[in-house]
Amino acid sequence: MASLSPGSSSSYQEGAALDDSQEEELNQGQPHLVSRNMSSPGDWQSNPITQQPETAFEQLESQIAFYDSPPTYREKNYDLTKLRGKFSTDFVTPPNRGSGHKHSTAPEPNRKKQFNSQRGLCLASENTAHDYSRSAMTQNLIRIYHDSMENALSCWLTEHNCPYSNSASDMMPHSERKEWGPSWSNRMCIRVCRLDRASSSARGRALSAEEDKTAARALHLAIMAFASQWTQHARKGTALSVPEHFDLDERSIRQNVWNKARHVLEHSAKIPSFRIIFANIIFSLTQCPLDDAEDNSLGQLLENDIAPMFLEIANRQLFTFRHKFTILQREGPQWIREHRRGSMRSTTTEMLEVPEHSEPPHFDPILACYEYRSTLSLLSWLGIMFDTLSSAMYQRPLVVSDEDSQIASAPTSNFHSNYQVDLDGWNIPRDESRNQADVWGDFFLRRPIKPHGLSEDQPRWPCSYERAAAVLSEATPVKVLLYRRLTQLQTLIYREASSGCFEEIIQKTIQVYRYWNCTYQKFMLDCVANHNLLPPRIQSWYVILDCHWHLAAMLLADVIESIDHGRLGSDTERQARLTGNFVSTLRMDNALAVGALARSSLHGESSATNRLFHDSLNEVAFLIEPWTVVLVHSFAKAGQICLDSLDMQHREQKMLAWRYWQTCEACITALRFLGRKSDMAFLAAQNISSSLKCSASPVITFNRGAV
Repeated sequence: MASLSPGSSSSYQEGAALDDSQEEELNQGQPHLVSRNMSSPGDWQSNPITQQPETAFEQLESQIAFYDSPPTYREKNYDLTKLRGKFSTDFVTPPNRGSGHKHSTAPEPNRKKQFNSQRGLCLASENTAHDYSRSAMTQNLIRIYHDSMENALSCWLTEHNCPYSNSASDMMPHSERKEWGPSWSNRMCIRVCRLDRASSSARGRALSAEEDKTAARALHLAIMAFASQWTQHARKGTALSVPEHFDLDERSIRQNVWNKARHVLEHSAKIPSFRIIFANIIFSLTQCPLDDAEDNSLGQLLENDIAPMFLEIANRQLFTFRHKFTILQREGPQWIREHRRGSMRSTTTEMLEVPEHSEPPHFDPILACYEYRSTLSLLSWLGIMFDTLSSAMYQRPLVVSDEDSQIASAPTSNFHSNYQVDLDGWNIPRDESRNQADVWGDFFLRRPIKPHGLSEDQPRWPCSYERAAAVLSEATPVKVLLYRRLTQLQTLIYREASSGCFEEIIQKTIQVYRYWNCTYQKFMLDCVANHNLLPPRIQSWYVILDCHWHLAAMLLADVIESIDHGRLGSDTERQARLTGNFVSTLRMDNALAVGALARSSLHGESSATNRLFHDSLNEVAFLIEPWTVVLVHSFAKAGQICLDSLDMQHREQKMLAWRYWQTCEACITALRFLGRKSDMAFLAAQNISSSLKCSASPVITFNRGAV
């Protein structure tokens, strides 16, 4: 797991538990985040040392909320006065300072009392050390979760790029600017916890005390298992010499936490809780430790991976909640429905204000609160995005179908026919072109609303930080759309559709690919070329997004090749693709692009001067990726494509072969870095490296001699 060294640059600020004023501040949506020292909040240190490690995550919601409170800087790392009241010190007797003798001549009872006093002081010191160690581990794990998961979500998941958010989000960029800055909050975790507390009506009942405790523990363990993937001490991927027993201890802890999280999630699947849904989503990104002796291919490892099951459970529960909420909002008081239908007024306050009415003010908090509705929309879109990528990578059926993920119209006479209803059932007037668009059609390709004043021209770097963040956030759903088209093609193969259906979806998929190249490709290439000049968060966002995109393109090449080999599409179109080398070009272009991404990240590792992230994530940009398996798949696939092409090169194409070899080397090195937190990455690196040594030696000798 992460280093617990007090000297780490990646720990939390010192403070205390949230008081009423701080909780009120969080509820108003104004979290703060700064953390640079190892000071330990005293309220995190009340657990006896006899408890299990996961008890360090008790009251995790308040701990995460504390992390977003204003920082306090201190000279010292640890204030022992914080521990007063946490341990019983009644049995500790201060030494007798009134005696001038160096050696005590007190009678036997006094010597016994002094012995007990010293023994008690030792026990108190031991308790303090254990408690500090546990608190430091807690802080490190939450910091890792924050720097990986919440950092990624601040780009992937905003009110602006979510198709189910209402148009109020288009007029409120402040929250996005704040989440894109150097100090961001644990936004989604906090908002999900708040939503869960307010969702009794959508649930149909309040959670029992036992269910509430189980939901809290599930979220705690999911975050712990997720964060424990990162380690500074793992021997894999580095030349570090680490004692074997230390490595085994870390691995044992990681395996133990993963097993506990899986057990709790499997036994809480029937509890209707947003915290459990979010815990399942987090855990679905968490890789299980594997046996180093396994020598399976990447395809076999993906086939045996159980992570998609937890994501599927989360999406089924989310779909049930959305269905219940739609019914709830349609059965709500008439004045609330009229408020939903009313036009948007001039100010943000007026937009979110619930108007006074003669109806009794007893309404559901989810119906009345914009934040709750927005959180439900964001969580729904997050589940659908991950479901789409998972379905394409693992070749599994979608949990949420294309039809069920649309922005559906409300079939009720209370609503005007021209109005649309968000996925969460909330009716907000929007731009007409966006309302009528199919989410999986050209909805994300129209770019009708320009956030924060973006112009219509193709973005390029250098540009302002805000514009770069907005471009990457805007591009995220386009990436998801390409994966969605992939799943549609995979579904057509399963259903044995007509050739016309295949060609229609192929052309629509290529349309998305070309749109990306015309809109975002130059910006991405600029980022690769100027990697070391980019702010740390922009580095992390573009590398992850671009790796995801190129994986989708390589998977698309595989699917189209399968369709053409099976003669499932049009003979004319198939022949045109073969003549133009469409599949091979698509595959190789994106494999080489992944290699360039890997090289830019690896070459930039030594020049990182802004230690914005936890030490375990800070070395190279792609280590911040929360969904490790996507990058493993991308690097491994790119390396394998270049390796296969390397075997086919003739002597007169040595320079091209040398380029393929360099890409293989870059992908192997990237996989070894990922191997610090992923056994799958470590095994993939070993397999490709072994194959490269067997096939590339003549090419290596030739080109090294030329150089």
